Amino acid sequence: MRKIFTIYWTVVLSSLIFFIAVLLNADNAFFWDTIQLGSHHADHYFKTNFSVLLLPDDIDSGHIPAFGAYIAMFWKLFGRNLCVSHLAMLPFGFGLIFQLFRLIKRFILPKYLSIAFGLIIIDPSLMSQMLLVSPDVPLLFFFLLAVNSVLDNKKIFLMIAIVLLFLTSMRGMMLSVCVLIFDLCCNVSSRENIKELFTALMKRSLIYIPAFLIFIVFSLIHFQEKGWIGFHQDSPWQESFEKVEFTGVIFNIAVLGWRILDFGRIGIWIVLFILFAKYRKQIIKDPRIRQISFFFACILFLLPLNMLWAKGLLGNRYLIPIYLFCSLLCATILFSDFVTRKLRVVLILTWATIIISGNFWIYPPKVSQGWDATLAHLPYYNLRLKAKKYLDDHKIDFHSVASFFPNDAGIDAIELNGEKRSFAVFDGNNDFVFYSNIFNISDQEYDDIISNYEIIQSFEKNGVFVWICKMKN
Repeated sequence: MRKIFTIYWTVVLSSLIFFIAVLLNADNAFFWDTIQLGSHHADHYFKTNFSVLLLPDDIDSGHIPAFGAYIAMFWKLFGRNLCVSHLAMLPFGFGLIFQLFRLIKRFILPKYLSIAFGLIIIDPSLMSQMLLVSPDVPLLFFFLLAVNSVLDNKKIFLMIAIVLLFLTSMRGMMLSVCVLIFDLCCNVSSRENIKELFTALMKRSLIYIPAFLIFIVFSLIHFQEKGWIGFHQDSPWQESFEKVEFTGVIFNIAVLGWRILDFGRIGIWIVLFILFAKYRKQIIKDPRIRQISFFFACILFLLPLNMLWAKGLLGNRYLIPIYLFCSLLCATILFSDFVTRKLRVVLILTWATIIISGNFWIYPPKVSQGWDATLAHLPYYNLRLKAKKYLDDHKIDFHSVASFFPNDAGIDAIELNGEKRSFAVFDGNNDFVFYSNIFNISDQEYDDIISNYEIIQSFEKNGVFVWICKMKN
């Protein structure tokens, strides 16, 4: 027992910190995409008592809504409130921590394991998602379980992990393709006989058939009842799925590069550049580094493929698997024996300092920011409640107050408090505006607010602000 604790004390400590952090944030409202993927989806199953499989078109994201059903199940068992919703994430968070540690343990020497794990898990986007009622937490857990199952060659666990990835989202399916390629490279040896190689590939691919069949059955049912798969022209998110021209693809590639460097991750790339410049010969020869580099390249090129063609699919949280394997690659090199102790210490401090600073990166109001992918958003919840109280204290009717995503959903969908009120849609003629810099509104909307409205109350903390504005006379 003592030996096990000696190895896994980092997992225990991280799990305890995660548990405490969830408890401290258990009253936080649903935020950004979690309002749809967590609250709206769950509400559908909760109110229909799981009697209707498919979601209404206005909240249907096209993928299998298993996450919403899971949250609804918790509501049925323990009550429909924010605390229960956050506590429902604990199993996935604990599983994510354990699977991430197991993966890192394969490539990092025991004496460096704890510090390497700490550097990787403090990624701002990962930490932020772990404090939300977000489907990305189970997705990352299932993904890491799948990767570890490939490396252990555990077929049953791999099959289960792939099924669960398919049940989570479309990105889970894309990650399954990455896992399949990695699996074939790791567990199907090359043969001179083409027939034998083909047979081995087919046998290995059988692991992925159950997940594929589930997707096919769901898609057929969905298409038969609704006539569309994935998304439809009247979808609330249709604009995000608009195809872009070649120049738009180039622009999206640039945005992808920005996302990979965002929120302090530029520090990891600086460390990688220094290590490669100094130790490129040793790096190329190391089989561990080559293995991780191959899988990192798979994720880097394959995962964004279904994002680059569209106008608005490159969210920071979508790319967390890329961030994690980039960090793992960097850590594997950094904690190799060929790196000198003095340089290692300097690079550890560089990595830690810059990545932690990422939680304080706040862009100007006209620059869109992935607020759900940084802990910088945390002050918003309390500021929003203060602004609501101000409106109530001054008897300002919510219907005369315009707001923006994600605050434009019904109050009940955001807070699970039974409140039926909601804010109006901004059209430039509203009497009042409820605005925060976490809303990522268009430049035109921002200019309209600045030009036509005066701030009558402001709430601010750590760079996040909420304004209550009144139209100028």
